[in-house]
Amino acid sequence: MELAKDSLLKVSGLKYRYPSAEDSVLNGLNCEFKTGEKVAVLGSNGAGKTTFFNLVSGLIEGYEGSIKLAGTEIKKLKRVEIAKKLALVPQKHEPLFPFTVRDFVLMGRYARLGVFGIPREEDLEVVKNAAKETGAYKFFDRPYNSLSGGEMQLAVISRALAQESDLLILDEPSTHLDFKNRFVVLDLVRRISEKRKVALLMSLHEPNDVVQFADRVIVIHEGKIAADGKPRDIINEKLLLDIFQVKAKEIKTDKNSLFMPVSVCV
Repeated sequence: MELAKDSLLKVSGLKYRYPSAEDSVLNGLNCEFKTGEKVAVLGSNGAGKTTFFNLVSGLIEGYEGSIKLAGTEIKKLKRVEIAKKLALVPQKHEPLFPFTVRDFVLMGRYARLGVFGIPREEDLEVVKNAAKETGAYKFFDRPYNSLSGGEMQLAVISRALAQESDLLILDEPSTHLDFKNRFVVLDLVRRISEKRKVALLMSLHEPNDVVQFADRVIVIHEGKIAADGKPRDIINEKLLLDIFQVKAKEIKTDKNSLFMPVSVCV
């Protein structure tokens, strides 16, 4: 299959095994992501979602197969070149120094700074607008390490937006967030994707979040892609039983179906 004109990321025959492990985490993944798509990656713990995201972000080497970012094999790209095309919001981020949120978001401009690495007026404006877009501007001058979990996630997303990349990758963006903030973050990134026309790729644990916030889902199971398509066509009681060993009851709404766990099948 040739690379489509609007393709941002194409993965072909992707395999990966950690050096100290006997078995591979990923066993031949094939998928492609295009401009403007909102894609969720669904799978159980240990399915390889984080490994997949780290590979396509260029953070892990030694894979088999091909990962092409905007048509170029990712292993041939420098870190700064990757950052111009792809922004990653990691699953965990531990603040080491008490940077202000302003300075933390400014780090997202690293790949765009000039020879001397001095922020220009336009860089500062991009940073301010990114923070306003997420709501992080309300605590712009507070130390990053003093923020709550929800506030911290908004700051990290702001930093990713400041990169002005065409592909935004979020690894479990709703982890450790309460009921309200989970909705706030997922609804925010969905709206940003539509407004900026950037591709959104995020790993999620909750099938109902996939149904509500994504227009495509890729299911990873036992290192392979078990399903790929529209959430309403892919997510059903049988899939949840096969992937999560959970018996669930489908509840139909006006727009979509939601799924309520009933019991665990061991």
